[in-house]
Amino acid sequence: MSTLPNLPDCGQPATTRIELYTANSLDACAYTCEAHTLHATAALGRAGLDAYPAGLAPGLSRACGHVHVYPTGTLAAPDDLDHPRWCDRDGCRHRGQHRSRARQVDVDRFVVGVGLVRALHPAAEPMVSLRSAEGGALVLSIGQAKVLRHRLAHVLDLATVGWRVGAADYS
Repeated sequence: MSTLPNLPDCGQPATTRIELYTANSLDACAYTCEAHTLHATAALGRAGLDAYPAGLAPGLSRACGHVHVYPTGTLAAPDDLDHPRWCDRDGCRHRGQHRSRARQVDVDRFVVGVGLVRALHPAAEPMVSLRSAEGGALVLSIGQAKVLRHRLAHVLDLATVGWRVGAADYS
């Protein structure tokens, strides 16, 4: 089993999908922003992987540094899968990723499922998955989720202060 090198992970929106091949088989895809594509491709080549940059499919959004390892490839996790403590351990190998059980958040007829996902590769980082009941999905790196958490807290603090003093504009 080959291993992936550490790839840049700035969390910016990816603009390039790098297809990774071993033994004439598509084994993984790494996603990078424009600034990190050349560096990531070179690092993957030095690790002995055939790396082919390609464009993103329409409507696909990933963060720079996201890696998806296909469960049927040579980069996939070994048979003795090591699950993170938050993994629900049901169908990981079939999906090609670990997933936590989704926590349903119901806010006045708007339902969102929140959970963690991580590719099976040991070097892959966990991501935060947000899914709406209408089918929309958003996957954030842990860093992006922390920024969102802080921004929401700030906006809520502003709204609370504005509400208390009767301000009409909370911005």
